[in-house]
Amino acid sequence: MGALIPFVLGLLIGVALTLFLLRKRREDRRDLTAPPPRAAPRPPAPPPMARVGDAHIDDDEIRDLIRQNRKIEAIKRMRERTGLGLAEAKDAVEALERQMR
Repeated sequence: MGALIPFVLGLLIGVALTLFLLRKRREDRRDLTAPPPRAAPRPPAPPPMARVGDAHIDDDEIRDLIRQNRKIEAIKRMRERTGLGLAEAKDAVEALERQMR
């Protein structure tokens, strides 16, 4: 009877440990089968490219700045009005300047 008590206690501890590990393994598998998180919404599309001659660019204020040889300010104004990048705005102002000659 003296050896039976440690045997039973060891058996109970073994069963409890096995059940614990099986539950933990199931929880880990649930994490793998969970649906992936939703992707972040896409940012809005950039505005369409403006061309010289469009109403957005043919602005009297920009033309006045070009006439006054204030090309940098004309480029800044072009970027504010159209959302163009620096290179595109510079090209547009130069094209507008060529048209005005």
